[in-house]
Amino acid sequence: MSDIKKSKNELIEELHALRIRVEEYRVLDAERQAVQKALTESEQRYRSVFENTGTATIIIENDMTISMVNAKFESLTGYSKQEIRNKMKWTDFVAEEDIERMKRYHVKRRKDRSLAPTEYECRVHNRFNEYKDMYVRIDMIAGTLSSVGSFNDITVFKQTEKALIESERKLSKLMGNLPGMAYRCVNDFNRTMKYVSAGCKWLTDYSPFELIDNSKKAYMDMIHEDDRDDVNHQIQSSLSSGRPFQMEYRIITASGQQKWVWEEGLGIIADDGTVAEVEGFISDMTEHKLEEQQLRKENKRLKSTIKERYKFGDIIGKNRSMQDVYEHISMAAASVANVIIYGESGTGKELVAREIHKLSDNYDRPFVPVNCSAIPENLFESEFFGYKKGAFTGAGMDKPGYFDQANGGTLFLDELGEIDLTGQVKLLRVLDGGGYTPVGSNEVKKAEVRIVAATNRDLKEEVKKGRMREDFFYRIHIIPITLPPLRERKDDLPLLIEHFLSIYATSDNMPVLDGKILGMLYNYEWPGNVRELQNVLQRYITLKTLDFMSTSVPKSVANDNIDSIDIQENVESLSQAMDNVEKTIIRSVLEKNQWRKNRVADVLSVNRKTLFRKMKKHDLL
Repeated sequence: MSDIKKSKNELIEELHALRIRVEEYRVLDAERQAVQKALTESEQRYRSVFENTGTATIIIENDMTISMVNAKFESLTGYSKQEIRNKMKWTDFVAEEDIERMKRYHVKRRKDRSLAPTEYECRVHNRFNEYKDMYVRIDMIAGTLSSVGSFNDITVFKQTEKALIESERKLSKLMGNLPGMAYRCVNDFNRTMKYVSAGCKWLTDYSPFELIDNSKKAYMDMIHEDDRDDVNHQIQSSLSSGRPFQMEYRIITASGQQKWVWEEGLGIIADDGTVAEVEGFISDMTEHKLEEQQLRKENKRLKSTIKERYKFGDIIGKNRSMQDVYEHISMAAASVANVIIYGESGTGKELVAREIHKLSDNYDRPFVPVNCSAIPENLFESEFFGYKKGAFTGAGMDKPGYFDQANGGTLFLDELGEIDLTGQVKLLRVLDGGGYTPVGSNEVKKAEVRIVAATNRDLKEEVKKGRMREDFFYRIHIIPITLPPLRERKDDLPLLIEHFLSIYATSDNMPVLDGKILGMLYNYEWPGNVRELQNVLQRYITLKTLDFMSTSVPKSVANDNIDSIDIQENVESLSQAMDNVEKTIIRSVLEKNQWRKNRVADVLSVNRKTLFRKMKKHDLL
C-alpha cells in the first residue's frame, strides 16, 4: 500500500516504530562504544602488566612464532622487540639440548593442557651466545592456541647449587680422610653417637657402626676414668652458657692403647631451646703431648741447671745480667731469625753463638765460625761463596764456600763490624734471598743458613758514620744479645776461678789463693774479660806468679789492705773466700773515704745500687 493511501493513524504508528528502532540502535551503539572503551582499557592494562612484570615474558603463537615481547625479554636476549616480534620463534633462543623436549611440550599442551608440564627448567642463549639457566612457566590463553611464556633467570641459583653439591662431595671426601673423628651425638652422659666419620677407626680402633647408638661401645666409656667427670663437667658448663668447648683428655682405644686427644665442639639448639645434640671434632694429639711433656722436663732441667749450678751449657755466671743473657739465648734458639751478639773482646760471644746453635732445631747441622776480620777483600767472594776449578790461578779443584759448608745450619760471623761496604752488599743479596754465585760459575745457589753474628762495635754508630749500610744492619740486627764485661759481674769471679782451676790445675799443682791474690783478682778491671782471666790463671798455675797485662788495681785498696786479709782454714769454698776479700775491701775503702758512698762507688768502679747491695750483703749498712 502506498504511503498516500495509508491512513494517518497508520503513518503515526510506523513513525513511532521507527523512533523505537532508532532508540534501540542508539542504545546499542552506546553499549558498543562502552565495550570498545572497556576493551581498550583492558588491553592497555594487560599490556602494562605484560610490559612491567618482573620476568621476561613472551606470547607464543601456534606456529611457535613470538607475537609479543616485553622489555625484560629484550634485555635477556639482546634482541629488540622489532627484531623478535612476528619474525623469530622461541626455538631461536633455546639451547640445542632442550629444543626437542620443549617442542613436544608445545604440541601436546595445544591438544590437551594436561599432557605437558606448565613449569620446567631449560637453558637459553642471547645473541652473543651466552647461556643462562631458566625456570619457565607456560600458560595457554583461554579460547586460543596461543600461550604466555615467562622466563626467570636461575643461573646464580644453579651455580650455587652446583657449588654446594661439589662442596658436599669434597666435604664428604674430606671427612673420610681427616686424621680424626667428626661426630654428632646426643647430649646425654653416654654421648650417644648419631654420626661419626670414617676417621673414628683410625682414632679409636672402633668402626663407625660400632659407636653409633652405642652399638658396641659408648664413647664416654672410652674416656680415661680419671678424666671422665672433668670432661662431662667442661662440656655441660660450656653448653649451658652457650659457648663452644675445647679440651684435651685421654681415651683408651679398642686395642687398649692410651691416647691423648683434643676435642672441640658446640651445642645444637632444639626447638624448645634446649641443647639436644652436640657436634664437634676429636683429633689425636698424643705425639704433641709427649713432646710437650718432654719439653717441660727439659725446661725444668734447664731452669734447675741455671738456678742451682749457675751454668748454661759451657757458659758460667750467676749474675743477674747473665741470667738475662740465658733467657735471650733460649728465645733466640727457639727462633730462626738472625742474631747479633754484642760484647767486648773476651766476653764469650762465640760460646753464646754455639749455645744458640746447640739448642736450636738445626743442632745436628753444621756450625761454621768465620773470623770476618781475617778475610782479605779480594778473597771475600771465594771464601763465602766458594769457587769452581780453574776460576783463577791455583784453583785446582772446586771449593765450597762458607754458605755451602753451613747449609742447613748456623753461620757464625765473628767481628761482623770489620766487613767493608762492598762485602755488606754481597752478603745482603744472599740474606734477601737472591742467592750467590761461586767464583767462576754462572749457577745461582741458595743455602738455608741461620746467621749469628758478633761484634765489639756499636753498629748503630757505624751506620751513622756511614761504615755500615742501614739495610744490612736491619737484616742482621733482629735478635740482639749483649754480654756484660767481667768488671760488671765480679760476683761471678769465684765461679769462673773455680772453673778454670778445675781445667788447668791438678791435685799436685793446685795453687793456694791467699787473701792478697784474691784481692788482686777481685780489684783488677779485666779489660780482656773472661779470656784474660783464663790466661792469667793458666799462667799463675804454670809460673806461680800473678801476671796482669795491665795495672788497674786501685792503689788505695791494693797497698796494705790485701796483706791483712786472713784466709781462715775453715773457709768452705773459694766463693766464701772471695766474699771475705770483698767485704774487707769494701769496709777499708768506706773507712778511708769517711763512708761517702758516691766516692766509694767511684773508687771501686761500681754503681751506687751495686755498692748498696753488696754493703747489705756484708752487713755494712
